[in-house]
Amino acid sequence: MEQFIATFIAFVVVMMGMSVGVVFMGRAIQGSCGGIGAGDAEDEDSGCDFCGNSEEDQQSCKRRKKRAEAKALRSAIH
Repeated sequence: MEQFIATFIAFVVVMMGMSVGVVFMGRAIQGSCGGIGAGDAEDEDSGCDFCGNSEEDQQSCKRRKKRAEAKALRSAIH
């Protein structure tokens, strides 16, 4: 029984720690819809239309992807 209680307390502490991290980061939790590997790696729209999102969401996804690529390129140069 002591082992169960210790395990339960450990899980509670970890969950609280993750919750505090999410609150301080100020970002909403959202699903990944399959993550990076959801689509074909050679497809430039990979992941953007995987969930069947609206056209506006797909455009937003593409803009985020381009910003991330540009940021990675700038980081590689510096």
